[in-house]
Amino acid sequence: MEAWEWALVLLAGLSAVFVMGANIWAIFDVLRQDGLDQIARIMWALLFFVVPLFGVVVWLYAKPRLTNASGRIRLRRTL
Repeated sequence: MEAWEWALVLLAGLSAVFVMGANIWAIFDVLRQDGLDQIARIMWALLFFVVPLFGVVVWLYAKPRLTNASGRIRLRRTL
């Protein structure tokens, strides 16, 4: 194998580790949410398994809205 092939293999491996780590973090984050019921937690976990990276991005988008709706954390306006 040439150097550029090794670089592609390394890049693919690192991206796989990143996606797996993001999924594990997202699953534990969903399980720790008090504002979600059991069905919602299961649905989020299934979303992470079916579409891994897209599910994590959607969770990162939806999470502040969930915490703001419960009244515990208020997002500060920056502008």
